[in-house]
Amino acid sequence: MSSTIPSLSKDDVAAVNGKIRVGASWDTSARGQGGLMGRLSRRVGADLDAVAVAFMDGTPVRMAGIGNNDPLKNGSVLHSGDNQTGQGEGDDETIDVDLARIDQDIEKIVFMVAAFKTKNKNMGDQGFGGADNVEFTVYDADASPPHKEFRILPSLLGRENCVIVAVLKRTGAGWVMTKSNAKVHVEHGNTQKLLMAAVNAK
Repeated sequence: MSSTIPSLSKDDVAAVNGKIRVGASWDTSARGQGGLMGRLSRRVGADLDAVAVAFMDGTPVRMAGIGNNDPLKNGSVLHSGDNQTGQGEGDDETIDVDLARIDQDIEKIVFMVAAFKTKNKNMGDQGFGGADNVEFTVYDADASPPHKEFRILPSLLGRENCVIVAVLKRTGAGWVMTKSNAKVHVEHGNTQKLLMAAVNAK
């Protein structure tokens, strides 16, 4: 992790505009095991899911991620697709947001990361036990290549398998992003529970 990129703290409010990219990255974990078992665990990796939930009138109406890469059907929120291991360098999943193109009725977007798939349960993972160094990076996507603006480091303490990473809200002057460290347990594969986690985000 680069120390030159500022981190968004709990009480910080970041004004954002134009096009942004939210990148989620994580590393494979040995799951506390050494030797051959640890190497096998790293090879299997962890299937985390970066998700963005868009709200209208206080209720979730669209979700990017979990197989839905263009939920608003106009390219304003685009998910890069499912990375099932966390192997490789750089961001494992990205969500591109074109704030100028988002429907005026959309008032908020909640970004989350979850160990959501049955694979995590089958591996016996507690919380984010199958992944190391989970990190979100927010880019200015108007730049070419996209420029890293700040990062968000979610807390990995506890057995909960879903972290509310950040909340993007529309204001009279534009959009602002705040960090959230709210954590909940979501039943593996239960999309309704995942959406309820977004509803309860602050």
